[in-house]
This record gives sequence, structure tokens and C-alpha cells, in this order.
Amino acid sequence: MRCGCPHCEAYMIQSETEHQACVCPHCGYRCNACLGTNTVITREQLAQLKDVEWFTPNFESPISDEDVEE
Repeated sequence: MRCGCPHCEAYMIQSETEHQACVCPHCGYRCNACLGTNTVITREQLAQLKDVEWFTPNFESPISDEDVEE
């Protein structure tokens, strides 16, 4: 995985030390968001997410702001 540093936009490098993370070679920023650490869920938790209504689509809304009549 190659991700960009949110501070200086350099490519970060994966560090496989005791604390897995990506490290920016320029500013030293460390992050593990792309590695998915501590994000494992059980089968039961995954099955429960199937029925979650994340959003309610509004099919009557205009496609874009340009379609809105003023």
C-alpha cells in the first residue's frame, strides 16, 4: 500500500516494526489508517451491517445543482 502524507503529501513507506504503520520519509508522520489495524469485526457484526440503512435515497431530487430551477 502506498499512501500520501496528509501533511507534506510525500509518499509514505510501510514500517514493519513493533507498531505497524506507514512513515513519511520527509516529516516523520506515522499513520496506520490504510493498514486496517484493530478494525477486524466478527461474522455476526458483519451480518448485522447488512440490514443497516446507511442513507435514504431521494430519487426525486435533481441530479445536480445545475438542474435546480431558481
